[in-house]
Amino acid sequence: MNAALVAVLLSLVSACAYAAAAVAQERLASRASGAGVLRMLASGAWWWAVALNASAALLHVVALKYGPLTVVQPLGALTLVAAVPLGARLAGRRVSAIEWRGTGLTLLGLGALLLTASGPAPDDVLSVPEALTVSGATAALI
Repeated sequence: MNAALVAVLLSLVSACAYAAAAVAQERLASRASGAGVLRMLASGAWWWAVALNASAALLHVVALKYGPLTVVQPLGALTLVAAVPLGARLAGRRVSAIEWRGTGLTLLGLGALLLTASGPAPDDVLSVPEALTVSGATAALI
């Protein structure tokens, strides 16, 4: 399997994981509207969604190891596309026409971005220790 295909697959899985985490957190937050932040932070489901977010971020970083930013980042934005039908499904409703229109326009924009911005992979990429240092510093800041 070539590196570009690995980057695309990891980016797609990352986008789906981000979408699932966002939908879960939105649903949990809407259910606990008057309960306050502390009650939500005590919820195991909330922390599972946070872990899913962290996993998606890690997949995104690993995808960047195999593919250029100009491919991985637009594919990561497919989170917007995946979250719409997933959120509607979990809410027990159909996706509205305006939501489908927005999803379609998002796909067109991402396609245009991929066609115009993609190019060869960079010659210089982060080594594993450098990537771990960046990841650790980011985690500490968060």
